[in-house]
Amino acid sequence: MSIYRVTLLPSQHQYQSSSKQSLLRAGLESGLNMIYGCDGGNCGKCLVRLVSGTTERLRHSDFVLSQSQKDRQQLLSCCHAASSDVVMEAVEIDSVSEIAEQTIDTRVYRMDRLSESVMSVVLKTPRGQPLSFLAGQYVTLSMNGSLQRNKSIASCPCDGMHLEVHVKAREHDPFSEYVFKRLKKNERVQINGPHGEFVLDDASDRPLLLIAFDSGFSSIKSLIEHAIALEKNQPIKLYWMMSAGNQPYLENYCRSIVHALDNFSFQTEFAQDRSPATMTQLLEKIVLQEAAVTQSDVYLTLPEELRELAQDILIQAGVQPQHWKIDTIQAI
Repeated sequence: MSIYRVTLLPSQHQYQSSSKQSLLRAGLESGLNMIYGCDGGNCGKCLVRLVSGTTERLRHSDFVLSQSQKDRQQLLSCCHAASSDVVMEAVEIDSVSEIAEQTIDTRVYRMDRLSESVMSVVLKTPRGQPLSFLAGQYVTLSMNGSLQRNKSIASCPCDGMHLEVHVKAREHDPFSEYVFKRLKKNERVQINGPHGEFVLDDASDRPLLLIAFDSGFSSIKSLIEHAIALEKNQPIKLYWMMSAGNQPYLENYCRSIVHALDNFSFQTEFAQDRSPATMTQLLEKIVLQEAAVTQSDVYLTLPEELRELAQDILIQAGVQPQHWKIDTIQAI
């Protein structure tokens, strides 16, 4: 197996691709937001133009290229692998405004109890209809006829066919109780989205300060996996704030990243209660102990009642508004 360098135009983004992997799949796994549809040679959305280099076909495609497309050296990036260093023109998603709202009927692919109070649900889309989204966005889930909930996607955009969400157990909450007591594998769940602008600034090389609260870790997890795919070299520091009686349900996952990456650090902070005074003290402790906070990009996922408080603390710390984002997922 040989490894080649792929350069995308006009962005000049580069990534490594093997002779056994499609140009599309290698680009997605490198964190690039390349446009695609079916990832199976049927829709033609992943069409690129070969500028230089050579490729080899990996598999048959049902999508038929016109003669003019062939003459322009266009090909399906999901069906071809590099056989030399390659330069190609490809469309990439630059912002959330470029992603159309999608409604997809998915099936429950897997359910994992991450802790006594948190369930991971992985939804699988039809093969020809993966969800196009950016790390940090959320979708609206509809199940059992009338149950709806907005949930952040916890997985990486590199695989739009398998979407992970985290559901917290809550008494007297029909949605939560259905997930924990009645939801089954292969059950139909409709998703609509993606929504939200809580997405990583891919072009920034500033240190990343990530702050999650309880099960709000899901969107932060997506950002982390996207940053890892991009091979970002700047320091990435994660603080996971936990309310009374809760534990970080993916602590081993976070510790494994600490061991794997030299630039990643992780720390838990526990709150005795959720009173304004306690939360102010805890947020100030995290933000103000970071000497480089004003040089960092700060991403926070917090309950709605804490967002204005966090905003005031960031402003007081001197962090410019363009360098922090607070997840504004809407409760329904």
